[in-house]
Amino acid sequence: MKPFNSNFRIKNKIFSVSLLLLMIFGLLGLVTFQYFTSSYEKRIYEESADMLQLSSSIVDKELNMIEDLSFQVSTDSIIQNYLKTINENRYSFESYDTKMKLLERMLSYASTRKYIASMQIIDLHGQKHTTGFDTSLENDRGKIGRVLSGSKGSNVWTKIEGENGISSARQIRKKANLSLQNIGTLIISIDMDTFVDETLNFSPENKDMVITSMHEIFYQSNDSEWEMSDFSNENNGSGYMVESIDGKEYLLTYSHSNFSQLTYHHLLPYGDIKKQTNAIKIIMIVCFLLMLTLTILLSRRAANNISKPLEALSSQMEKVQKGDFSESALPKEYYNDEIGELHDNFRLMLNRINELIKENYTKQLMIQETEYKALQAQINPHFLYNTLDSINWMAKINKQEKISVMADALGNMMRNIISKKAPMITIKEELEIVRNYITIQKYRYEHRLNFSLDISEVYEDSLIPKLSIQPIVENAIQHGLEEMIDECRIHLKISEVNDGLEIVVSDNGPGIEEDQLGGIYRGEIRSKSSGIGLNNINERIKMMFGDEYGLTIDSEVGVGTRVSIQLPLKAE
Repeated sequence: MKPFNSNFRIKNKIFSVSLLLLMIFGLLGLVTFQYFTSSYEKRIYEESADMLQLSSSIVDKELNMIEDLSFQVSTDSIIQNYLKTINENRYSFESYDTKMKLLERMLSYASTRKYIASMQIIDLHGQKHTTGFDTSLENDRGKIGRVLSGSKGSNVWTKIEGENGISSARQIRKKANLSLQNIGTLIISIDMDTFVDETLNFSPENKDMVITSMHEIFYQSNDSEWEMSDFSNENNGSGYMVESIDGKEYLLTYSHSNFSQLTYHHLLPYGDIKKQTNAIKIIMIVCFLLMLTLTILLSRRAANNISKPLEALSSQMEKVQKGDFSESALPKEYYNDEIGELHDNFRLMLNRINELIKENYTKQLMIQETEYKALQAQINPHFLYNTLDSINWMAKINKQEKISVMADALGNMMRNIISKKAPMITIKEELEIVRNYITIQKYRYEHRLNFSLDISEVYEDSLIPKLSIQPIVENAIQHGLEEMIDECRIHLKISEVNDGLEIVVSDNGPGIEEDQLGGIYRGEIRSKSSGIGLNNINERIKMMFGDEYGLTIDSEVGVGTRVSIQLPLKAE
């Protein structure tokens, strides 16, 4: 199946992939955030519960020590003797002195804890004997009496109405002879604010506590007006939960006392827990929006940087398809990457195509020029053939053998040159042109021209550019024989050299000056008769077969000239 973006442009593909990856990472980040948030909140819950458990254990231990202190005071033999005296002699001097001693004895016990606001003993006459640093903090005597009515001497905790404190109360029973007769009531009032500050000084957060008992709030550390219905989990062991109280959510942790009917609570506003997670969430949203903006900007820029040179390359390819091989649309500078390599390779390809076009165009011009010059004298080939044929027959009738042979040779020569349209002919066909040409020149120069040919029949089927040997032979006659009195010897040899074919035309003419050789190679000195110069032959051979082939001239003034042609051994 094709991908959904198979029809998108490259820059849109890069942009869409970047956005997709961002969305995936964003989703992973959201899932990770939710996981760690849940883990974080759970850890907060557990730490809060553990802290409350620790705090409640300390508070419970301290309150248990108050119960022990209450028991110790109520069973103190000296205090019981003082109470006996007070109960029996209410208005005597001895009773007054005993009361003072009782208060001193009670003060020694009350001073053992800073948070004990007052210690109070009520005798059988209902008279209160109170000591401590805050004697105003005391519980309602009637309430205490009702609570202790069925306690059988055990300790009972009660709330001090209108005050932020609690009281430990118990009956004082006579221990002499184990009579257990009620001789008074002991009430120890505790200032809970001081109590919490003293006992929980290691954990400021857990000072915000609520203590409940018997469906009543005994103590709360802040000014919030909680109701007992908000703490429905009393006597349910320990744990934590999220509760909605007065429209606000709180993390409520609770722990029941191991020594009494008290239950300890700690309420942490849920917003305080969510505060950090919300801050992290806001930071993540801001980071995501920032990443989204950067992704859009950078991916667009990166996509344009990638697609722009590709679009330029595609546009240039369309121009090439329409026949425009110029490099104007290609940028001058590239990055050192794969796209830069594409541009470099395309530029090299264009250069190579232009070179091939130029080479092929030049080759065609050379071939057309050769054919044109070879045929430029032809006005009407049939008229020329018929005229030469008429001359031949008239010469035969009048027994003019030389005229007949020359006319026949000229006709054959012209027919071979004109009738063969292909740029490549066999060596046999090229030598036929040379033989006809030599036949004509023999009658012209007679014994002054000595032409010899050395060739094996093996090479007669090899291909050669048309009019490659005849112009060289003609050039030897024009520049050699016509400029000397003695016999001109022209030798044509065709042989195989280095897996190629070498054609050598040598003469014993006057030779060629060195500066003239340079002019011949450059094409500045042209043939006097046929118009096909040696440079033309050399260029045609190189165009057709390559630079390793071509024409070479060796000449020495007064000795002669040697012209050699190197060709591949190429048969039909």
